[in-house]
Amino acid sequence: MAHNVSRRSFFKTSLMGAVAVAVASAAAAKETFSPLTAEAAEIVAPIKETSEFPYTVDAKYQRLPGNKLLYQRVFDPEENKSPLKFKHDDVSKITGKKDTGKELPRINAETLGIKGRDATLTETGGIFFSHHDGTVLPLRKDELGWRELEVALDVAAWSVEYKFNGFTAPGSGPGGVIAHYPFNPVTNESGTEPVVIQGMYSWDNSKVVERRGQGRQWKFDSGEEASRIVKKAARFLGADLVGIAPYDDRWTYSTWSRPNLKPFKLPDGSGRTEYFPTDPYKFMKGEVETFGQTIVEADWKKYAGFKPKSVIAMVFEMDYEAYRTAPSILHSAAPGKSYSNMGEVAFKVANFLREIGYYAIPSGNDTGMSIPIAIQAGLGEAGRTGQLITQKYGPRLRIAKVYTDLELVPDKPRSFGVREFCRLCMKCADACPSQAISHEKEARVLQPEDCGPSENPYTEKWHVDSHRCLSFFAYNGGDCGNCISVCSWNKIDQWQHDVARIATQIPLVQDAARKFDEWFGYNGPVNPEERIESGYVANMVKDFWKDTEPTK
Repeated sequence: MAHNVSRRSFFKTSLMGAVAVAVASAAAAKETFSPLTAEAAEIVAPIKETSEFPYTVDAKYQRLPGNKLLYQRVFDPEENKSPLKFKHDDVSKITGKKDTGKELPRINAETLGIKGRDATLTETGGIFFSHHDGTVLPLRKDELGWRELEVALDVAAWSVEYKFNGFTAPGSGPGGVIAHYPFNPVTNESGTEPVVIQGMYSWDNSKVVERRGQGRQWKFDSGEEASRIVKKAARFLGADLVGIAPYDDRWTYSTWSRPNLKPFKLPDGSGRTEYFPTDPYKFMKGEVETFGQTIVEADWKKYAGFKPKSVIAMVFEMDYEAYRTAPSILHSAAPGKSYSNMGEVAFKVANFLREIGYYAIPSGNDTGMSIPIAIQAGLGEAGRTGQLITQKYGPRLRIAKVYTDLELVPDKPRSFGVREFCRLCMKCADACPSQAISHEKEARVLQPEDCGPSENPYTEKWHVDSHRCLSFFAYNGGDCGNCISVCSWNKIDQWQHDVARIATQIPLVQDAARKFDEWFGYNGPVNPEERIESGYVANMVKDFWKDTEPTK
């Protein structure tokens, strides 16, 4: 009797045997099963394209004010008048697990010498930023991963973002602002009073006016040709992934905001003045004072001279080896390096467009929300943490964008199983030291009562408590990164991602989906305390410094 077995059924059956053998030999699995899983994934869990934004956006949705972004609110003096509040005071009532973030506001206040109350958002941000730029060493400064050596690498990785891009990572805008000291090329002497100028995220489009006045605007044969050439230019200039999104006003902040700066004489005897968003002298005495924000209504015509038609979304991979050390300070060098690279590449892509006669605005975290733009550009899906998850890098990435009046053919949003996988996995929520990430199974359209002050309601997603997140950052002495490090999509080989895609479509193995990468020893312990106490983080730090060649 003939046996008729469909390719879909065959792959569902044979994959289980493949996985079993692969567990025994990860090295052999890469060579043997990569083609199998890739083909199986296309059959069992094919990538889907949609013409519309793939997640529900309620009719009540309103654009998020830029001054309400978490790191912008740090500089609002009103936020320094009352203790920081979590959305849920004790998440153990929801998760049934110990609330490891509950006491962080009190601990952070005690770091500043404050007794009897929790830290404010401004104080919490002040602690975080003082660690972030190396001014104050972490509490764990004697441990591997938090030593002055790792802090120095972190500060170096972030240095271009701070000193040349204009530090738009907190969402400051429009554009980046930097202060450099004038230099006399005859005497080789530097001045002591800085000059404030635009950084890499410059909104200067004077070159466009010049090129158009010369009749030198490049004419493409079609939108498809323009899109292909722009993508090639962006990849050549340094982006790891590139997609095109139509300009969508929903994702532009309703206001643009940056912290106000004041000049202070440095105490090092140089006579130099430096601009700060907080009073550095008061901070060293345990007091955090900020100077407010400059807030403007978002107006493309007024500040950029044009209204965008297209957005070029660019992904920048973050270092895999550094992220294995999360939540150490060493891991924080990975986003720092990517943020520094983002400014350079966005600047070059914008200048390419300006040189051929098209308006362009380079942007990091400023101006508008990068993640929905990247989703529209077909670069990935939104995961449980709200971060972009791509097929190639998972969530281990950062995003820059360039707005332009060049009309490009947009890519389409793509679905490859992330949303389904996040429903089942929850590793990021389990790994979060402050319990900031929702354990709810289903994403849903969040209502105002579900959201914190920096979270936009009326969109379909999982809740993330940014106050809890920042509270741990401040305590830790820098970024955390556990959620990205343990993510099952955070691999350097594509085939394991294909296994994850397939697992979401097979009922028998859905519950084991998050276990696949753990069987291969990827990403370390999920429990945040175990990651450190087991010696895993320390060992990853040792491996990082020992091996001069990047992991491939």
